Amino acid sequence: MAFGAIADLLLIVILSRSDSRYHYMPVASMPLAQALVCAVVTAVGLFSFAAALNDLLDARHDRIFSPSRPIASGRIGSLQAFSVALASLLLALVGVISFGPGALLVALLVAGGSLFYNATAKHIPALGLLAVGVIHAGSMVIPNDQFTFTLPACLALTHATAIATIAHLVQSKRPALSTRAAWTVGIGWVGCVATMIAFGVSRSSDSYWPETTPSWGPVVPLVAMAACIPVIARKIKRASTPLIAAEKVARYGALWQALYATSWLFACGEPGWGLAFLVFAGVGFGTMTLLKELVGSSGHPIAYRG
Repeated sequence: MAFGAIADLLLIVILSRSDSRYHYMPVASMPLAQALVCAVVTAVGLFSFAAALNDLLDARHDRIFSPSRPIASGRIGSLQAFSVALASLLLALVGVISFGPGALLVALLVAGGSLFYNATAKHIPALGLLAVGVIHAGSMVIPNDQFTFTLPACLALTHATAIATIAHLVQSKRPALSTRAAWTVGIGWVGCVATMIAFGVSRSSDSYWPETTPSWGPVVPLVAMAACIPVIARKIKRASTPLIAAEKVARYGALWQALYATSWLFACGEPGWGLAFLVFAGVGFGTMTLLKELVGSSGHPIAYRG
């Protein structure tokens, strides 16, 4: 599930290093290997922090409705879960610190957003669904808090919000998503996207597309977005239960972020990196398929919930 978060941060690292305007930023001046490793460590740390926090704060609910989960069943104690969450956050900060003080501030805001979501927002659909998208978009600018090409973050916001909403509806989560809440999410999404684009335009005249973008570039992310729709629909249709359908939506939605990163690199005139990310995405989908086959043949389904 952290695969998509890793791809998002790696994308910003590559795009930042390919733009001479950011030559003064740590992400551009440090060795490439260091930048990539720091991005991976940051993404894994923040995702693990949010996942551990989710299970820790849901422990009381899980003891009643999902007693087989790790904390609810007693296989993992609350203190252990708290230790994992804290260690994950510290790991993320170790990765972030090389990107400079601006990155550290953004990472702390993202971590605070994860805490707010898990403690409060996820119990209010109108707020929680949009918060998921904002957290994803915010995490993308950690390597470069001065990044003005905002369309990748806008797509991340849109994709994450849509995936969270679909999973919520498929699983019939409570509280249900009312018509008023759905309108609130939609209006909030429009406001967030407009704000992000306005910020990019105010900071740079070419914030829509970098100068290296080929004429056909803008089509590639749209193709990646369109391709996601039938895949998600097929996974929902073939799932045996709503719970499995929601899990498939979340899993494939997370992995699809790697394909979005690939599409942006091709769109921005970086075909070499685009091919590398395409292989990276293939590894992610291949690993997921392999795990499903191994787990299926063992007869023991994966019990941990991310």
